[in-house]
Amino acid sequence: MSNKINKTELTEIKEKNKGSRSYSNGEVTVYWRPQLCIHSANCLIGLPKVFNNTVRPWIKPEAASTKEIIRVVNTCPSRALTFMKNCGSAASVSEKSVPDKSPAARIQILKNGPALVHGSYIISDADGKTLKVEHEVAAICRCGNSKKKPFCDGTHKNIGYKD
Repeated sequence: MSNKINKTELTEIKEKNKGSRSYSNGEVTVYWRPQLCIHSANCLIGLPKVFNNTVRPWIKPEAASTKEIIRVVNTCPSRALTFMKNCGSAASVSEKSVPDKSPAARIQILKNGPALVHGSYIISDADGKTLKVEHEVAAICRCGNSKKKPFCDGTHKNIGYKD
């Protein structure tokens, strides 16, 4: 579940997500879709010199390396933050170049929110379809009302879900 997007996805973001914003350091462009954000704060905690919601603009990609930005954007469980490397960029950074130091999956329960699953794992649905996830983060719905099950879509905030 990389948060890297391609040109087709970028076109869809621009067409369907009128409130989306983009921020670039010249090598990589970060796209933010506020309507998808579940406020996990992974970005704020992971790279506060780039992601700071107390200032405007709240994303300053020039404050860190492209490699650091990609690493943190890939931790966004809702894909509210995505990225695309710019053509002709000076640095070619693979999102797989950042190794996961944990050998197994780790689950983090967010208060009044989703369960974040970190690491490498396989998600199977009721029909037996599987999704192999390597070195990424997924937000799994706990309120039972997501329209993107098993993934969280932020519905818990709208219905007042509490632990």
